[in-house]
Amino acid sequence: MLFQSSNGKPGYSSALYMLLVILIGGCAKVGAPTGGIKDVNPPVFVEGVPEDRSVNFNGKEIEITFDEYVQLKNQNKELLISPPLKKRPLIRIRDKSVRVTLNNELLPQTTYTVNFGNAISDLNEGNVLPDFEFVFSTGNTIDSLSVTGKVLHAFDMKAAKEDILVMLYENLADSAPLLEIPRYIGKAGKTGLFSINNVHADTFRILTLLDANENRMYDPGSESIGFLDSLLVISPANVKPVTFIKDTVKIIHQATKAGRTGKKATGQNADTTIAPGKKLNALNVSLFYFQEEVNKVFVASRKRDKAEKLTFTFTRPPHDTVKITPVNFKPGPDWFLREESQNRDTLTCWITDTLIARQDTLKLALAFLTTDSMDRFVERIDTFALNYQKAVDRSISARRDRSEEAVVKKQLSLATGLTSRKIQELNKPVTFIAGQPLGKIDPGNIEFFRLEDTLSFEQPFTVSLDSLNIRTFNIACEWQEDLQYRLLLKPGAASDIFGLANDSLELKFATRKADYYGRVIVTLGSPHFPMILQLLDEKEKIFQQKSVTESGVVIFDYLAPGKYVLKAVYDENSNLQWDTGSYLKHIQPEKVYYHRMSDPVRSNWDHEINWMIDE
Repeated sequence: MLFQSSNGKPGYSSALYMLLVILIGGCAKVGAPTGGIKDVNPPVFVEGVPEDRSVNFNGKEIEITFDEYVQLKNQNKELLISPPLKKRPLIRIRDKSVRVTLNNELLPQTTYTVNFGNAISDLNEGNVLPDFEFVFSTGNTIDSLSVTGKVLHAFDMKAAKEDILVMLYENLADSAPLLEIPRYIGKAGKTGLFSINNVHADTFRILTLLDANENRMYDPGSESIGFLDSLLVISPANVKPVTFIKDTVKIIHQATKAGRTGKKATGQNADTTIAPGKKLNALNVSLFYFQEEVNKVFVASRKRDKAEKLTFTFTRPPHDTVKITPVNFKPGPDWFLREESQNRDTLTCWITDTLIARQDTLKLALAFLTTDSMDRFVERIDTFALNYQKAVDRSISARRDRSEEAVVKKQLSLATGLTSRKIQELNKPVTFIAGQPLGKIDPGNIEFFRLEDTLSFEQPFTVSLDSLNIRTFNIACEWQEDLQYRLLLKPGAASDIFGLANDSLELKFATRKADYYGRVIVTLGSPHFPMILQLLDEKEKIFQQKSVTESGVVIFDYLAPGKYVLKAVYDENSNLQWDTGSYLKHIQPEKVYYHRMSDPVRSNWDHEINWMIDE
């Protein structure tokens, strides 16, 4: 195209100028072309300096190169070097390479495994390269043996929600995990699977550890541990070829689609990929971790939120009865009632003497058993001063009629265990919980009726104080299915130890139809008894529990439709509870077993299960 100059001749310079403008404008935007297939592939290892699995390494740095630009995330958490180094290495990214400056003197004749976990991903899409390992040796061979397995919590058979280490010790002394770092180290993934690779043939002590303070050593009392009863002998003769996959990894990338306006909207999609399997020669083990029960006892907190109520919370349930001795007052023999929480770690003292309760400050000495530095039982005596001063409300709303306020104070509060839908189960009594310890129940002030059509019939009942809770009483009867009931507690039906009585309380509720419930019938067999057999709900809370001393049939009835789980505890010491273990005493936690029912419980149906628990 030609332009006319002022003299009418073709203007070649103007045409050239316009062409340059177009070219420059077109070259101003530099970027990746749009469209095309989405990159969902993680980086690919290209080379290492030294080479991967090289021998006779004596350098201070390794460099690992990939086929694309990479980034590191959570490298301090994800990176694991086995054998572990005393000082943390320096890690840097340079273009497509990861440089690791070791900053440590390396052991001679040793194979090192640098595991990046899920720290490495590509720069653009964030595709993770899972469980990537780089191996080198300071000797003339690469050790090729492995230990694989699974780590689960001993109480619920679940994988840890946080990082849990697996460690091998060449020092076979019991005290080694408390005093030194391990020879080899690995980490369990989110499913509990672990592998420790490139191990030399030897005999080891193996344990797993929730390392709270990250010192690679066991601190009893504050960390969870798991161990094998026997030593672990690793040799070419007892390993087997396996393909090990630690975890699946979610790759999250941007997804783009056209919106209604024609503009592109951006969101996120997640693809799940499986880490490439590693070909290993491995010995497989299972480890179950637990928190040791600490014998040391002390008072964690105390309070006096009511004049007559003293509450002490302990770090663990006391080993014996806590002795309470007054310091600044002289009471009579029965000056308080003792109430313990269900797990016995909280003690509440209800003062029955009103003259004592009126004192602003009460000094008490508490004596209980604890342990010394040698784990020997000794008596500990702590003295506490508990103050109580009633808060004075000077607001206008607080200036109510004093006689009305006094009436409110004289009422005993009662809460019922009925559901929000006012449904009463056929196999349970009506339960009432008082705000303070109960003194007596007067059945003469209780009216109980069943309602059939428009008629009311007196319902025979029994009332009893709960032997395990001084603030609870129950009303029981022979329930009839699918009926309405009316229960009236007149003033004075219940009174506490201070003489306060309840206000009038009326409840209307209904029972279910008998065919609403289902049953689980378990035929249980095991070489080990006694067993605690538990029926758990979907959240694994105990719904029903039975102690079983021999093989046979166990029935769980009056079950609402839904999903349940069976759990059995080998109750070795017959104390009707699961007991933890002790590392230094070589005591494993009591074994637990699960049976996850494939079908939910249905109304008016027997769910039969044959469960043989064998080792």
